[in-house]
Amino acid sequence: MRTALLALSCAAAMGCAQVDPPGPFAQVEEKVWRIVNRSATGRDGIFLQATLRSFAYEIANFYANAEREGLDQEQLESRLSQFIYGFVDSDYPMEDGTDINSLYFQYLIYVNPSFDPGNPIQKRVFNVWRGDYVQRLLKAVYDVKFPLLRHQYDERWGVTLYSRLAFDVYLDSEESELRPRIDDIGSRTFLQDDEGNRYSPSGLAGPYPHEYFRPKDKILKRNAVYRLHFPNRKADRQSPIVGPNSEYVELVIVGLGEEPERKVRWKLPLEYPKVAEKRLAPAADRQQRDTPFRRVPSVGSSAGSG
Repeated sequence: MRTALLALSCAAAMGCAQVDPPGPFAQVEEKVWRIVNRSATGRDGIFLQATLRSFAYEIANFYANAEREGLDQEQLESRLSQFIYGFVDSDYPMEDGTDINSLYFQYLIYVNPSFDPGNPIQKRVFNVWRGDYVQRLLKAVYDVKFPLLRHQYDERWGVTLYSRLAFDVYLDSEESELRPRIDDIGSRTFLQDDEGNRYSPSGLAGPYPHEYFRPKDKILKRNAVYRLHFPNRKADRQSPIVGPNSEYVELVIVGLGEEPERKVRWKLPLEYPKVAEKRLAPAADRQQRDTPFRRVPSVGSSAGSG
């Protein structure tokens, strides 16, 4: 359908420039995006789309961007490392216990309780330990026994991003006459497991990871994007919300427009496409390509979003 529309538009315009097809990693990214993305339109015309930013999705995105920009494998892996560093160095809410995700706190608790970051020798030892952690995770990503994209990497990285479930949520009222209030939408968005239990998001700005992930407008004028993080743990702080036996997980928005509840569901485990190669082709063998599919606005990279 998309190809037919492009052909018609070219004919109407008396021809158009040749567009290179997407590269192999861009094609994989498109497939993965469809796997982690869910959408629904309410009877009132308000459109909801949510993306579960799983670790596999982030990897696919990094590969596709590297392919488009003509990066080599070393540059790609450097970006992946910085992405991981963004999470292990982030500030986390203390109230929900996710501050333990910071490697600084883990080092204090499990390695050196008297660690003084102002001491250059101790700081150097910490940086080596921290770098080893990131490199171990990269080795897990490229483990020859497993496909590149999968729902589990180790006990901490799989469906979750460092023990959190991260979602980008997009709302659109273009097909609706309603203009509902959304300045508190984060506190009305919940994660629901396959047993019907609901969980609230947690961040450093109320329900939002940071203030800049809050919707900009008080009401839904046309569209809005926001991000939420849900600690992947139940009330006992031991059992994961999403674990090996979970059948599905849902995102629920309460009291938006004329719908009492809006739900989108991800069946688990997420099954990703196979990637033929784990390494980028040499730059000389690759051409930069434009992707022909469109996405809704993003609220930015997950890296360092705490």
